[in-house]
Amino acid sequence: MAWAGGASSAGLADYRRPQLLDPSRHDRSAFECGDASLDEWLTRCAGQSRRAHTTATWVIVDADDVMVAYASLAMTTVDRSAAPRPVAKGGPDPVPALLIGRLAVDRQHAGQGLGTALVAHALATGVDVNQRAACRAVVVTAINQHSRVWWEDFGFEPLDPGDPESLDLYLLTSDIEKTLHDMR
Repeated sequence: MAWAGGASSAGLADYRRPQLLDPSRHDRSAFECGDASLDEWLTRCAGQSRRAHTTATWVIVDADDVMVAYASLAMTTVDRSAAPRPVAKGGPDPVPALLIGRLAVDRQHAGQGLGTALVAHALATGVDVNQRAACRAVVVTAINQHSRVWWEDFGFEPLDPGDPESLDLYLLTSDIEKTLHDMR
């Protein structure tokens, strides 16, 4: 992927690579993804959550520092007794994981590959966390069934494979390298 200043790939040359949210610099005021809860969380909670050390919000901005996409990351755990075998096998209880808590792209910038770029960034973060402190999986709760299919296209699997309606998904950190390769 190429970002601002590089060769264009999926339109990313118009945007800056993911960076931590800086509320004093990044303009969030016009962000609208189509889901009021995601828009509101960004404007009301993202800065607070970072100051409280509970969530790191990574943003993609345009050349004017206007936010066009974001993803929130936090550490979490998965109850080993309720986890599918690939997550639970040989793991502690609870099993350490990286949570992609929220991911949204502004409607005006949809279809530019920004969501995929944020997934790649989150997965690379999962690899880094795993090398430094151990992280068995990256987990996400899809916002709806359409979103679930989108996540499954990246290799995420249901935490409860017996429930076709479940929106809780995981990707083992050992599978991230293949996923990142497939995203190229």
